[in-house]
Amino acid sequence: MSLLTLSVFVLISGLASAGQRLVYSGDVCSSTPLILSDDQRHGLEVRDSFTQAPLGPAIATNSSESPWKPQGECFTTPVDNRTETFCVFSSQAFADGRGISILTTPDRAEYIRRLPAFVEPDALSGANSHLSPPYEERELPGRGRGLIAKKTLHRGDQIFADTPILVGDEDALFGLEKNDWITLINRAVDELPPGSKEMFWNLYARPKSDPASDRFDTNAFAVGVEEHLQYVVFPEMSLINHDCRPNAVYVFDPRTLTQYVHAMTTIPIGTEITITYVNPLMPRQHRLKHLYSSWRFNCSCSACGLQANISLASDSRLNQIIDLRRQIDQGDGASLQMAETLISLYEQERLYASISDVYQIAALSACSEGQRWSAIKYARLAVEIGLLNDGPDERSLLMKALAEEPEKEPCWLKRVI
Repeated sequence: MSLLTLSVFVLISGLASAGQRLVYSGDVCSSTPLILSDDQRHGLEVRDSFTQAPLGPAIATNSSESPWKPQGECFTTPVDNRTETFCVFSSQAFADGRGISILTTPDRAEYIRRLPAFVEPDALSGANSHLSPPYEERELPGRGRGLIAKKTLHRGDQIFADTPILVGDEDALFGLEKNDWITLINRAVDELPPGSKEMFWNLYARPKSDPASDRFDTNAFAVGVEEHLQYVVFPEMSLINHDCRPNAVYVFDPRTLTQYVHAMTTIPIGTEITITYVNPLMPRQHRLKHLYSSWRFNCSCSACGLQANISLASDSRLNQIIDLRRQIDQGDGASLQMAETLISLYEQERLYASISDVYQIAALSACSEGQRWSAIKYARLAVEIGLLNDGPDERSLLMKALAEEPEKEPCWLKRVI
């Protein structure tokens, strides 16, 4: 991908659903990441939440020794005009005894077991370390448990770095018969080490049918592994509640199967740590409708609890953001003035968790107009925020090059020539 094509992005990259509660709260929406109806489980595609963009390509390496415990009964289901077989692949030794159970196909399990997470001794160095976390768990009035900052956190500070204990293939989750899925997910939980199994059973669940399946549905994140959607459970991260304007972001590394959470804004001591479950570019009423239809709660976070006239002004800004993005994506890119207007709108709406690609657009616009210092300024911001939101992907490398010597990039003076 060249710098000239970098200005065309999806509206939001790197968002996924996460959280825990189903109760009404005052300023933070406490909810859950994945609530499936029986219709959804049987393949009706009614989900519209954002899923997390993976962090670069997951390169599998050669390894002759399989970590998997021999699996029991497997089940088949039609997937895209073919038949797929799904089994449980578990390893109690994974991540220094944290363990993992993966419900997927034999081919995908073979790919996963060759990832650096399994074959490189230092790949998980620093992961799953909770000896001195920068947060504490508290019971929060009216909304159950949440995570509160024990010290002031600044943008870029790491809050979590965890591996999942459960992984469920999207095709299995939505394709298998309900009873077959329940059989496999219960086996996956049973194969976990005692400590991880206890963490799983301590998770909140919205009761529907089966306790294990309910907990999985309630707490799973959507991530990409080998360009395929997987749903994964990180017990510690299930305590992070929702806010439409969150103070933290996360990114998943498919090479190490590690989810990183970083502060995106300054989080003062005593403040709850939050992430977003939904597309923050939706107008207020759409967010409220989506959150209620998916998780059965009425959001009253600071963005959803605005007075009517202030909320209308917010919706107007959000609509203008979408219009500007559409113009940029359908045209020849943005002028620097247009890009800076877009940045201002994002800042007014406190969309800090999704502003990295807007900085990238501004950097390219400045480069194309020969504005050297503006190009460097916005490229540096794009690298800083992009690493937190998307990880060290190809775009961050291109922005780094632009920040160092913009005159040598293909975009330089493109609008002037």
